[in-house]
Amino acid sequence: MKKLLSVLLAAILLISLTPAVFADIIGIGSFKINPYGGEEAAIDTVNWYSADRQYFLFLPAETDLTAAKIYFSASAAVKIDGEEIASGSTADAFTPGKHTLTCGGKTYNLQVLCSSALPAVYITTESGSLDYIHRDKENKEPGNIRIYENGGITVDKELKQIKGRGNATWEEAKKPYNIKFDKKTDLFGMGKAKKWTLLANYFDETLLRNVFSWEYAKAFGLYYSSEYQHVDLYINGDYLGNYVICESVEVGSERINIQDLEDLNEEANPDVDEDALPRAGTGKNGAVESGTVPGSAKWVEYPASPADISGGYLMELELYKRYDNEISGFVCDVGQPVVIKSPELATEAEVRYIHAIVNDAFNALHSPTGYNDKGKYYTDYFDMDALVNMYILQELSENLDAGVTSNFFYKAQNSDKLVFSPVWDFDHAYGDGEDRFGSNNGNPDSWWANGLSWPHLLVYNAAYRHEDFRTAVRARWAEINDANLITDVAAQVEAMAAVLAPSARMNIVRWDKSVSSDAAAADTLYQSLVERGSNFLVRRRAALTKGFAEDAAMLYYDANGGFGSVFNPTIASVGEEVTVIGTERGINKITAPNVLYLFKGWNTAPDGSGRTYKEGDRITLNENVTVLYAQWKTPDSEIDPNIDEHLTGFRAFIRQLREFFAKIADFFRRTFGW
Repeated sequence: MKKLLSVLLAAILLISLTPAVFADIIGIGSFKINPYGGEEAAIDTVNWYSADRQYFLFLPAETDLTAAKIYFSASAAVKIDGEEIASGSTADAFTPGKHTLTCGGKTYNLQVLCSSALPAVYITTESGSLDYIHRDKENKEPGNIRIYENGGITVDKELKQIKGRGNATWEEAKKPYNIKFDKKTDLFGMGKAKKWTLLANYFDETLLRNVFSWEYAKAFGLYYSSEYQHVDLYINGDYLGNYVICESVEVGSERINIQDLEDLNEEANPDVDEDALPRAGTGKNGAVESGTVPGSAKWVEYPASPADISGGYLMELELYKRYDNEISGFVCDVGQPVVIKSPELATEAEVRYIHAIVNDAFNALHSPTGYNDKGKYYTDYFDMDALVNMYILQELSENLDAGVTSNFFYKAQNSDKLVFSPVWDFDHAYGDGEDRFGSNNGNPDSWWANGLSWPHLLVYNAAYRHEDFRTAVRARWAEINDANLITDVAAQVEAMAAVLAPSARMNIVRWDKSVSSDAAAADTLYQSLVERGSNFLVRRRAALTKGFAEDAAMLYYDANGGFGSVFNPTIASVGEEVTVIGTERGINKITAPNVLYLFKGWNTAPDGSGRTYKEGDRITLNENVTVLYAQWKTPDSEIDPNIDEHLTGFRAFIRQLREFFAKIADFFRRTFGW
């Protein structure tokens, strides 16, 4: 009896699980289309995509439905809009729009969307999956690439590797990638190179912000602006959206055309296994990772350095935490971390050489007088045309990363100048509305790049405090305005938006859940975002014309012994009244020079002998530059004289508390094995 009961229970359990176990087998198991009539296993065969019980076919621009073939696996006959179809047949019934597929009693709501006028890029990985690559940004895998454009295949080659790239975007669902060929390969007429970048533009559904910046960089005369091409990207048969293939930021004859020190390092160290080279540095407690230690540096211990180490060097201003993940670099005395991107594996001699030059340059730039302790002026170190043009572009776009990260500069061999270029990573710009250091970059009527400062002055803020730099910016802005470059580039890029619209629709449907897989809603969203960017530029041009005028008025706040800096973001003219801000508002905040000090307010003189202002007061800006100095309560006059005794007792209490919790932790380890 018990045995019979067990059998019955097992049968009931099996029956109850049957719908879940076999659900995927009933109906359509897989569905694919080859837009060019190729075989099912071809690299350019496209899988359908499902989301929220909706199914999509994202087709490339050159799809010919009369030649395209469909492939599927199914448990029963498959019908599209009531007409039976066969696997391997042509796809002429799959016209753009909504369709209904039925199979074995199941219904599939299918939308067919098709791109227009853009190349299609197909990549397959050796494993047939992106799982390994997505597991870690440094994981690499070989594969193949095929590119369709202008009615045919222009590239059909093996890839040495595809890997992840980026920082913030890498953490998102739509990820960016780097690809590398064994031999230099020309893509889209951009010149031959081994390395290429696939930008996801996940944060920029207009797909245009980087393009705006590259085109403005060219118009302004900045060096080595990246060439680019929008494409529809498919990897392992899955549509991944609209991507930009562009030149990687690297030293090379078709890129940043300066002497390649990496080549010289290899020549000076033949038969050396670069991956096995130890790293060294002068960071905290001997650590190589030292982003928060001014004056520190790190390098790779090559046996030898080239005879001439004067260049070229490609460098990037970087955040502390990202600096620590890089191989070579240094931290300036002013607190600015600098990553050496090339040579990535820099020798100690190279790092010490370029560290000294950049450190002297930044000391001069950050000095109130513009001179460093060697008596050299900041213009002795910087290519001023490049610095002025780069600042204007960062300010025009209100780029979130201005002076913070993805800001590149280089020094060529036998050159005395540091050149700010090329531009990179403007996906949070042009009215995007993101926050950094407590301020929003979406207001076209505010200052941005010349106010960013945390926890030290950033490069454009430091530069803009010098009168001769402001004069140079004013003159260059007048030339840009007279040449009508702002509106001409805007018109050029906005025309590109019309070409991108069909691909942008597919991209938004694929990745933006807010449109609920609605193609019409995707079109509306895209147009609104493009218009927002256009309107931003119109207002931004007007605001900067006021801000760069001869009667422009700047209000700075000096920490006066404290840490950090705030900046009044209002673009104003001489004679205007503005509101005084507090220590917690504006671009960022300041903190006291010591935990015992308290903020008293602002004064027009460092020693408090001038006029005092508090948060919310109104101040008339009667000069081109006005500075308010933080005032701090001092321990001698306004702090409890027994504070040292109190702090000693507090520290003893904290020490006892830590010992108590350590004993509890030890008890649980010994008792429960935790």
